[in-house]
Amino acid sequence: MTDRSPAGGGAAAGRPIPVPAGKLILDKSLCVLFLFLTVPVWLVVIVSIITENLLAPERRGPIFHTEIRVSAGRPFPLYKFRILRPRAEDEIRAGAVPKTVENNPANVTAVGWALKKIGLDELPQLLNILGGKMSFVGPRPKPVAEYAVEIERGRTFRARLRAGLTGPVQVMKGRARTEEDQLNADFAYEELLRRGSQWKIFLFDMRVLAKTILVMVKATGE
Repeated sequence: MTDRSPAGGGAAAGRPIPVPAGKLILDKSLCVLFLFLTVPVWLVVIVSIITENLLAPERRGPIFHTEIRVSAGRPFPLYKFRILRPRAEDEIRAGAVPKTVENNPANVTAVGWALKKIGLDELPQLLNILGGKMSFVGPRPKPVAEYAVEIERGRTFRARLRAGLTGPVQVMKGRARTEEDQLNADFAYEELLRRGSQWKIFLFDMRVLAKTILVMVKATGE
């Protein structure tokens, strides 16, 4: 399925769509609020990872995991809490697909399993939002190799949209959805950013954030 959006098609990815002022304000204000509210969570996670490092040397590694992803056509370092064992981290550095590695239970630490189950491994991406590399809502950022494959297949919307911590695809978790369903959701969001009013974009983003919280509570682990 190729990119059906107005600037889609092959290598003609088009310029990134400017982030609306209201969306920028929402991102920055919510980011500061969530960073403040989640300080206890950060502390618990960090202490848990350090404790597992001490008790299980074979799982020992850094607190944070960093990998290069793409947002609005540009690579950037994406931050996560580390959920993988050292050998799995090495697989990703060697070019393995991160999602495939993470979905193998043998690669995940005990703390990592709990974090992944409710999506808290993504919490450090608040720093990416604060730094302007990501937004709260948008298509998830792809690793460089996967992004290049999408561009070759004519799916160029990620070259124009700032990546999101969550998005219209992520709130589909826990129910059946096809690849076409996911692409259509991202295409529709691009169209909203192009033509929608600030108010419509704000309401949509707030709905996605609310649904994301529900998905986390369900703990689907996807």
